[in-house]
Amino acid sequence: MGEASRAIGALRELGLSEYEARAYAALLAMGEMTPREVSSAASIPYTKVYEVLRRLEAKGWVRRLSRDPLLYAPRRPEAVISELRASLERRLKEAEEALRELEEAGIRSVAPAGVYLVRKLEALKRIIKGMVMGAREEVLALGSTGELLEILKLVPRRPGRVKCIVRAGLPPPHFGEWREAELLLPLDILVSDRERLVLSFGLLRAGREPRVSGVVVLDKEVAEMAASYFDELWEMTGASRLSGGGSRRRP
Repeated sequence: MGEASRAIGALRELGLSEYEARAYAALLAMGEMTPREVSSAASIPYTKVYEVLRRLEAKGWVRRLSRDPLLYAPRRPEAVISELRASLERRLKEAEEALRELEEAGIRSVAPAGVYLVRKLEALKRIIKGMVMGAREEVLALGSTGELLEILKLVPRRPGRVKCIVRAGLPPPHFGEWREAELLLPLDILVSDRERLVLSFGLLRAGREPRVSGVVVLDKEVAEMAASYFDELWEMTGASRLSGGGSRRRP
């Protein structure tokens, strides 16, 4: 009786109900049986035993050997456990991948304000694309390196207004309005709808993969401050030009 109780407890830990665990344990101990015999051996109400056996069959714990008479047999424990292990490993891998993607690329959907360090450059690129595509009104970009402009080129959808200030000598962007500045901070800045901010440490990486590639700030007040800095620099840099033609103008 002690061994049976231990086995039933172990089966419950694997996700079987009390009746399912009892039915499988009885079949494993006694071999193939009819539903009535399972009901009697496992102390399961006869009105419930058919449903219990159907669920066990669907979960892969038992096999139906015949219909007339209705006869069930247990599958070997090692076979069932092996399948459960493979299924669990697959689900754990899928969960790990989903959580990693959420951590790396899903920051744009995070509601609470905060500051997030982004360690991988590829993750930072995906976040920048997501923030641009998710902008409702305006994107402000301050490009000290060509890296930010290259990322923006890959964005399939852009908001109605994009304003860029680029370091003198860099190729101009192919979209929105832009102005050129001689001196900029040694980092790229992007502000989305004056609510979200990305700082990309492009010039500070010096051609190597850093421990931190950038910072994402989901705080409206901080983003507004960065947007105000952008507005002042925009006014200092002279007339704007649209992508596609016209002359450059430096401050």
